[in-house]
Amino acid sequence: MSKATSKRKANGANGRRRANNTGTLEKRGNKWLARWYVYTPSGDRLRRSKVLTASSVEEARKELHELTDGNALITREKEIQKGLVELEGVRAELQRIEDERPALTISGMFEAYRKHPNRPQCGAATLECYRQQADIFAKWMADNYSEAKEVRQVSREVAAAFLDSLSKRTSPNTYNKYVSLLRLIWRTIGEEARCLVNPWDGVQRKAQPKTNGRRALTVEELAKVTADLTGEMRVLFALGIYTGLRLGDCVMMDWGSIDLVRRVIVTIPRKTARTGREVEIPIHPVLFSMLEEIEANKRKGHLLPNIAADYLRDSARITDRIQAIFRNAGIETKKAVEGYSRSATAVGFHSLRHSFVSMMGNAGAPLALVQSIVGHSNPMMTAHYFHAKTDALSNAVKTLPALMGDTIDAEPAAPSTGNFATFCAIWEQMTAEEREQAQQWIVQQRKI
Repeated sequence: MSKATSKRKANGANGRRRANNTGTLEKRGNKWLARWYVYTPSGDRLRRSKVLTASSVEEARKELHELTDGNALITREKEIQKGLVELEGVRAELQRIEDERPALTISGMFEAYRKHPNRPQCGAATLECYRQQADIFAKWMADNYSEAKEVRQVSREVAAAFLDSLSKRTSPNTYNKYVSLLRLIWRTIGEEARCLVNPWDGVQRKAQPKTNGRRALTVEELAKVTADLTGEMRVLFALGIYTGLRLGDCVMMDWGSIDLVRRVIVTIPRKTARTGREVEIPIHPVLFSMLEEIEANKRKGHLLPNIAADYLRDSARITDRIQAIFRNAGIETKKAVEGYSRSATAVGFHSLRHSFVSMMGNAGAPLALVQSIVGHSNPMMTAHYFHAKTDALSNAVKTLPALMGDTIDAEPAAPSTGNFATFCAIWEQMTAEEREQAQQWIVQQRKI
């Protein structure tokens, strides 16, 4: 048998060379010669050969496989080791570049949040409250962790330290608001700030004590509170008393929402802005008189421009001014809560909303009409149904007492011969379907 024939038989069909590191066999007398190539990690090809001890082609193949297989593993190991070294070098270089590249700073985090296209939408006043809270956190970081300049440097331990300090000087409600806001900011700008984790995730909200909320004020208390009010503050309190709107909605009231011809205010409360549902509130004669006093050329933009500007700068200052008005009228605004070291607010601007609902109810107005005005939902009567009954709503609002001065209302007010007479006047303007729904509600209330 020739050398070529022996090599072809040993190497398999067609005598092809085996792949790198698998090698070839050649018969040399009674011996077999193995040859193979090894490729180094740098790409060089080295030739290797060895005379085998095998006497048969099967044994020679086995011995060659043992030689080349082990060599392949060694070569592969060296390649991997070199690759790991190169990988670490690349990682170190990337980290160096990442560290040198400016990241989002704590002082600039809120502006980044404000401009982010994916942040939840909210009103200007709410956004300003968020900014104030973010500024408080930024100042705390500067005072306590001055070396941490970037958002990504706020760790879970740092977040826990801030919340611990917060719990010692704020109510559970305020504490929870900070947790929610900071968690939201990190989720929104986390990728831009190159944060690996959100340090506010997993933080438990604090349980809030039952404070029973704000209380309604009596007619006598309201008269005392509003007796000496002047200017924009007088109009602000009139809005609260005669519309039942919340503070933010009253402060930010725009002339575009006020229709003096139809004598209605049409607005979308900020708290339920996401639903897009409007509330239509008839203008009480006292409030109408105040609005009429404002010069026509000034009826644009905010109804209360000065208060609105102050509220946007610092909402807490407006709240403090309002609380001072209540206290000056001899009304206690705080109350103790069992098991809670801090006093809770018993009377505030939101008390005017409670007073509105209470006075409307005492005047005999069906609760369904009241709920339509204040924007509360009721499964028995839809918002569309109530918005359509402007006449009935107007009569209901007119039942409120004129606490803050004379009116220039040209329209006769609703009958004032008593709660029952007022109710009858409203009842007469209802359709049969509306009366049936009101009766169902009355039956339901009796069962409660």
